[in-house]
Amino acid sequence: MSGVFVAAAGCTALVMWRKHAGAVAGWTVATGALVAAQALVVTLIALHSEPPRGSLTQALLLSVGMLGMIGVVVPLLAPERARRVVDETFVIGLGLGLVAAGHLLLQFPRVHPPSPAMQLLVGVLLSTHLLAAVLVLQQRTASRPISALLLATVGVVVLGQLVPPTGLAGGGIDAGLWLARTAVGAAWLGMAWAALRRTLEEERQRIDSFEHVLVDATREQRERLHELRSTISGLVTGSSLLDRDDLTSEARERLWASMRRELDRMERMLAGAGPQVADLRLDDALGQILDLQRLKGRRVELHSTGDVVRAPFDALAEVLNILVDNAAKHGGTDESLVEVMRRDEETVDITVTDFGRGIPHEQRPQIFEWGKRGTESRGEGIGLNVARRLVTEAGGSLRLADRDGAGSSFVISLPAARRSPENDPEPPRLVKPGLVTPRLTMEDGRAWRVTG
Repeated sequence: MSGVFVAAAGCTALVMWRKHAGAVAGWTVATGALVAAQALVVTLIALHSEPPRGSLTQALLLSVGMLGMIGVVVPLLAPERARRVVDETFVIGLGLGLVAAGHLLLQFPRVHPPSPAMQLLVGVLLSTHLLAAVLVLQQRTASRPISALLLATVGVVVLGQLVPPTGLAGGGIDAGLWLARTAVGAAWLGMAWAALRRTLEEERQRIDSFEHVLVDATREQRERLHELRSTISGLVTGSSLLDRDDLTSEARERLWASMRRELDRMERMLAGAGPQVADLRLDDALGQILDLQRLKGRRVELHSTGDVVRAPFDALAEVLNILVDNAAKHGGTDESLVEVMRRDEETVDITVTDFGRGIPHEQRPQIFEWGKRGTESRGEGIGLNVARRLVTEAGGSLRLADRDGAGSSFVISLPAARRSPENDPEPPRLVKPGLVTPRLTMEDGRAWRVTG
C-alpha cells in the first residue's frame, strides 16, 4: 500500500516539475516525493539492521533524516519562490507523500523504550512533516477542504509514530489509527483523481481553444486569399486590355484609374487596414467598382438613383465583385443587372441580378454558410459567407431574393446617409417616367450602361 502512495507522490512531483520549469522549481515541487523518499530510505536502512543497532547505523539513519528535512524545508523557506509553484496540485502531492511516509514508518522496528538517537530521528522525521505542512499552508493557495485534509494527515502520521502498535488483535488504538490512515489515504487518492480529471479537461479546452484559433486564422487567410484572387484576376485582364491598339485614350485612362484603385485596395487588404466608413454616392462608387468587372469582360448594366449610403468602399467593392463573379463562375452568365432603390428614409437596396442557371431550391437555405457549395460548383463555398459578413459589419444585410424564372437575385441593404446640404450639394435630377439616358462607359461592343 505504501508503494501506491510513493508512486502517486512521484507522479505528482513529475507533473509539477513539467508545469514549472527550472531546477529550483523542480526541487520545490518534489516536496511530496522527497517526504516519501526520506521515509522509504529510513525504513529500508532500519529493516536491514534490526535493534539493537550500532552507532554507525544510528548515525546513518540520523543523517538521512537530516538531509531529508533540509531538502524538504529549505526550498519552502523562500516565500516568493514557493508562492509561484505552490498550488492545489502541489498540496495534493505533499499529502500523498505524507500518507506514504505514514505507512512506511510503521515498518520501522523500534525497541521500547527507544534510544535517544532513535528519539531524535523520529523527532526529525515528524518535524519534517510538520514544517512542510505549515510552510505550504502559509501560502493559502489550497481550498479549505484540502488544507483541512493536510492537517488531518499530519496528525495521523504523527500519532502513528508517537503511539507505536500494541500488536494486540482487535486493539482499539491500532484499529482507530488503521481506519484513520485508510480514510486520509482514500481521500488523497480521490483528490488526486479529481485533480487529474480537471487538469485533463483544462488541457482539452486549451487544445480546443488553440484549434479554434488555428481554424479561425486559416479561415481568415483563405478569405483574404479569396479576395486577392478576385482582385488579381481583374488586374491581369485589365493589363492585357492595355495592349490593345484600338483602345481609345479615354478608355485607357479609365483602365489605368480602375487598376490603380484595385491596387490601392489590395494594399489596404494586405496591410490589414480596418474598414473606413464614409458617405458613398452610389452613382460614382458603383461605377468605379463595376469597372473591375468590365476589365474581366463582364457585361453589367447599372440602374442608379443617385442615392448616398454610409458604408466602407472596400467592403461594398468586395461584395459586388463576389456576386458578379459568382454569376459568371457558377451561374454561367457574364451578364448582370445592378439596380439601386430607396426602400425608405433609412435604407437603400442594391439588387444584383443575373440570368444564369440560378440556385436550386434545396441549396438556398445554406448558401451563406462557410464552406457550403453546390455539388457541381468549382468554388470553395467562401464568397457568399464573406459577402454577408462584410455587409453585416457595415450595418446592413444581404439576402437572396425570391425570383421567378432563370437566374438569381441578391439584395444588399445598406444604411442611407443622412440628407444634408453638406453631403447632397447638387439638386436631385428629375427624370421623366420611361425616359432612360444611357451613358457608355467603355467604347466597344461590350459596354455596360449607367442610367438614371
